[in-house]
Amino acid sequence: MADQFVELLGTAPVSADGGNLRFVRGSLCTTLSVWKDRYDRTAFGWTVYTDHIDLRDRMDGFGGVGIRIDHPAPSGDPSPSDIPPAACYLWPAGSAPLTPEIASDVTRYGPPSLRFVRDSHDLGLLLLADSPIHRGEVWSFTPANNEPSRLAKAILLARQRGDQDLERAAVAKLRNRGEEPVPRHPDYLFRQAVADWSRQYAKAAGIDLSDLAKLKTSQGG
Repeated sequence: MADQFVELLGTAPVSADGGNLRFVRGSLCTTLSVWKDRYDRTAFGWTVYTDHIDLRDRMDGFGGVGIRIDHPAPSGDPSPSDIPPAACYLWPAGSAPLTPEIASDVTRYGPPSLRFVRDSHDLGLLLLADSPIHRGEVWSFTPANNEPSRLAKAILLARQRGDQDLERAAVAKLRNRGEEPVPRHPDYLFRQAVADWSRQYAKAAGIDLSDLAKLKTSQGG
């Protein structure tokens, strides 16, 4: 199946590990993963995730520093969802080729998903987004419940890259949202969540985020 995906995408991966095809552009690594449903092994789906190469090993325990790119289900529903998509397709029997429906979806949504993130600065801006960013028929996965962790990752990326514009954008959002409660936790403030995540990320990545960690007990200025 991996070979069929590669042929449909029209781009050769730098590596293929089971159902994971990895593509590299500059400082970005994009992985297209083909996965089976955990409850129905006859069903499968595929997703795309782009993260930053220089941080992926150090931040592996936190899913790297990246963003998932989603595409419409076979029903054609283009609505973003905080709920991970269910398996969409029937796994081909034996060595049977992919059905025309599957092949069409891979050809239609695969290439724009692989190119979705433009560069490391763009990745940081996608991490900062309040809602899904649509580009053509595909979009970024930006659930509200991980917004503080994404902001902390954006600042981590900015400092790793020396991207002052990205860091200013992240700090501006933190100032605007810092005193808001995070979803479903009315006594837990946005800045406190950012502080907690920053403490963990700094330890994993070896990048100083001590100023963010202080936001746990005092409002950021």
